Amino acid sequence: MRVNRLHSPTWNALKINEAVIEERIVLNDSGKATVEKIPAGVMIGNESCRECGGCELKDQVDIKSITCGMGNEADVFFADASKDVLMIHTRPGRKAAEPVNVRYLMENGDSNADRVEILAEEGSSLTVIMDYSSSRLDASGFFGIQTRIRVGAGASVHLVKVNLLGSGFLSMDDIGVTVEDNGFFDITQMCLGGGRNLIGMAADLKGYKAQFNGDMAYLCIGSQDLDMNYHISHHGRKTGSELQVKGALRDAAKKNFRGTIDLVKGAKGAHGNELEDVLLLSEGVVNKTLPVILCDEDDVEGTHGASIGRLSSDMLYYMQTRGFSKGEAELLATKAKLNSVRNLIKDDNTHGRIQYFIEEAFK
Repeated sequence: MRVNRLHSPTWNALKINEAVIEERIVLNDSGKATVEKIPAGVMIGNESCRECGGCELKDQVDIKSITCGMGNEADVFFADASKDVLMIHTRPGRKAAEPVNVRYLMENGDSNADRVEILAEEGSSLTVIMDYSSSRLDASGFFGIQTRIRVGAGASVHLVKVNLLGSGFLSMDDIGVTVEDNGFFDITQMCLGGGRNLIGMAADLKGYKAQFNGDMAYLCIGSQDLDMNYHISHHGRKTGSELQVKGALRDAAKKNFRGTIDLVKGAKGAHGNELEDVLLLSEGVVNKTLPVILCDEDDVEGTHGASIGRLSSDMLYYMQTRGFSKGEAELLATKAKLNSVRNLIKDDNTHGRIQYFIEEAFK
């Protein structure tokens, strides 16, 4: 399966134009979602709700046409692998005071793929926390999730995704979002677990003054392999996007990051910015960063940057003179980077589990 293809391919020798999944995926339909919180004003259902006519979810706008970031082959895979859809829906003007918590507990040998649709209608607001975890740090299996989101006019959605899977898991996290006039989409992602993780996201800022904000943190240690592809399309006038990616690599870990800001013709007054900050903790890591700006309009602004480096010798010396070992100094620096993203998640239980996972990873 070929996924995470760049819209505008670069020099092929870099081997970063796409990712290939060669592993044979056999699903056993284990590790289903548990919805732990349903705040007032939020409706939860599945695909059958469209047909039964017994609740308001039958009127949910069909969002299957929204483009996701991993590409057509991933679309085919998820359509075949997951016959049902978890639907999360807010009606016009409803502002959910508490987040919806969707948790997946994937144990050793579990293999599952799910689809989720989130619709925030005009003037509504919603936070959804999606958490994938394993009780054993060495658990292995497969987990796939495809999430489509439509943010209505004047609505706001904060989507949180946290990966705390066992070190033997192959995971696919495929995301597509469309934002209407004056809508706001905010995504906070933390990818800490798993063995090989692939993340693809396509955001279409189609409405006037539609806004996107993304904060992503990752930790790759041992032989972990992370492949990311973010594509943010500016179609509407005066749209805005901010994407910040922070992470650390250690041991023999590998990471690819593709970040594309696409300023489409007609998106006058649009502005987009992306920045990656990478901490390299070992000599054997492989880091590839590819920020891209595509522009077909003159009255726009697009910026990108990357900061990639190691802890300075002066910093290590300063920490060691105060009683910290090299490993402890690296842990403190890594935690500071990751916690700047973790603190954007307003859920104490999730905070504690992230903190525990990071501590265990550095033992």
